[in-house]
Amino acid sequence: MKVNRLIFTIVCLLLVACKEKTILKEKTTFVVNFSQYFNNNPLHLDTVYYYNEAGNKFVVNEIKYFVSDFCLWKSGEKVYINTEEGIHYIDTDYPQTMQWQLTDTLEEGLYDSIGFIFGLNESDNISNRFVNPPQSAMSWPKTLGGGYHYMMINGKYEQNDTLKPLNIHIGRGQIYSSSSINVDSIIDFVPNYFEVRLPANITVIEGDTTSIEIRMNVENWFKNPHLYDFYTFGSHIMQNQGAMQSLKENGQKDVFTLVR
Repeated sequence: MKVNRLIFTIVCLLLVACKEKTILKEKTTFVVNFSQYFNNNPLHLDTVYYYNEAGNKFVVNEIKYFVSDFCLWKSGEKVYINTEEGIHYIDTDYPQTMQWQLTDTLEEGLYDSIGFIFGLNESDNISNRFVNPPQSAMSWPKTLGGGYHYMMINGKYEQNDTLKPLNIHIGRGQIYSSSSINVDSIIDFVPNYFEVRLPANITVIEGDTTSIEIRMNVENWFKNPHLYDFYTFGSHIMQNQGAMQSLKENGQKDVFTLVR
């Protein structure tokens, strides 16, 4: 009798476990929108001239960048996003990249913050990872460290009534053995990605669509804690770790905000 009861109990537990596993929650849609602003107004490309904190007059033609290792925080635990391996590419020339619909099934509840890496960390930043455009066009020269640009801000700035190219490109930096900026004198590379964590207080409800906006405040790349002067750093900074370090430290402050 005891054996039969034991068998009955085990069968019931197995049935309950199987039943729980087959219950599928209604799909929850989570959408991340990306935007670019300047002094609390939408950034206008090609047409509007802006002034940064150093007084440089400039126009932006395009912005391209990667976010990776995307995650949400729930009850102190990190919930990794598996959609596209947690990597998303944003490009103002491709409007479809301004929105990222996650395919992950998220649990209901309150998520207190979101996190991501600006750019690509060392394990993700591998040459030839992306074989198709537009991502493939972000490749970083192998002689300068390889992998991919974390970001490009391309445009023009005015100096002495002359327009000069503005190419703010961030990726792997280099350390040179001498003051000569020559690829033959590179002795080490510097990863310039950084982590971002933004307070969110997002409540995910089963079956609902949840949308958030991650805003890039472009003016903040150039002012805090470092005053970034285009006249000082010039048009091209891919071999200027000092310039990239300033941008990295400014970016960690308040370049990105979350808007609901």
